[in-house]
Amino acid sequence: MKTSVLGTLAATALLAMTITACGGTSAPATGSQAATGAPAATTASAPTPTPTPTPKAYTAEELSAVLAQLQDSSGRKLSVMASSDLAGSIEQGKALIASMDVQPAECKEMAASTGVPALDGVVMAAGQSLDAAAGSMTMLTLATGLDEAFVAGTAAQEQQLAACSAMTMTVSGVTADVTLTPLDAVGTIPGTLAFRTDTFLPDGQVQSVITAQALQQGVLFTAVAAGGESEAEAVARTGALLDSAAALLK
Repeated sequence: MKTSVLGTLAATALLAMTITACGGTSAPATGSQAATGAPAATTASAPTPTPTPTPKAYTAEELSAVLAQLQDSSGRKLSVMASSDLAGSIEQGKALIASMDVQPAECKEMAASTGVPALDGVVMAAGQSLDAAAGSMTMLTLATGLDEAFVAGTAAQEQQLAACSAMTMTVSGVTADVTLTPLDAVGTIPGTLAFRTDTFLPDGQVQSVITAQALQQGVLFTAVAAGGESEAEAVARTGALLDSAAALLK
């Protein structure tokens, strides 16, 4: 699965989806009993609902410290991006999305409105590993401070993937076909959303990237892997990063 890092990051900036935290509720059991002529039965009081824990508000420094402890599949520590470099990359991503012509148009609108880099006030940190010998790139971003409305609006992520499974993307007059393919069993975090992005360039090259996202403890994890020996190896790198980062935030 050969790829160029710049092409991969461009496609990922446009197509990255977000995942919603999943939760459930259970109805409290209640009961009462009465007997004719007997003293009035005492009605059981409804159990007090357990308050939902408030996720910790991590700082950029704390998220960066987590990334600094992580290693890629070859044992290399991730290179943590400086805040200024990360801010510059985010602005470049916004400009790139704005300059693109994407069909169907709703896919561009979705990327512009739901991609974490487009959100102001979100605390983020990013780390990456580049292996020139293997021709691979691995990256992990951590984001916290997500607005509740933003999180609630990502409930249809699987439908969004289906709606944008086949697109065309034009940048600086160059048009490429892009496909999104859902993937299963990437990492072990419940509710992880993962997919492969394939960009078919006019010269016959195919750029592929694996993206996996999970939301845990109020932190959005986004792992990206490209290049390397095979798709299976890239998937393994992606899942390992997600699991390792999640373990450090427990």
